[in-house]
Amino acid sequence: MSRSLRVTVDPSAVSAAAAIRAAAAAAPLLVVGGRALADLAAELGGHEAAATFVLELAESVGRPVGLNMPAGGGTTSTMFISPRSWSPARTQGWVGGHHQELEQQFGRVTRMGTDPGRRKGAR
Repeated sequence: MSRSLRVTVDPSAVSAAAAIRAAAAAAPLLVVGGRALADLAAELGGHEAAATFVLELAESVGRPVGLNMPAGGGTTSTMFISPRSWSPARTQGWVGGHHQELEQQFGRVTRMGTDPGRRKGAR
């Protein structure tokens, strides 16, 4: 049986980067929400710096880190940033292995795919 943990921090009192890093070290599946990602971007100086942080975090913990963002119409979209050494197939398999937990947290998963255009050396 899986368990979930929601971490809420006050970005004026706690570093978003430190909180996300600690959660990634403790959790076998980490999905960062839109507000936390916005706080991370504000702390680090922009979305590009936040994306670099998430990639480096995925590489340091050795598994993908999820980002869940509003997608309009009351829905959300979740993407996973994997270590650069992971193939798209490995990432899909890993996410598929967590399918049940993701549906419990975010609702029905309607599609899984990759963006091969952003894979080879791209950030």
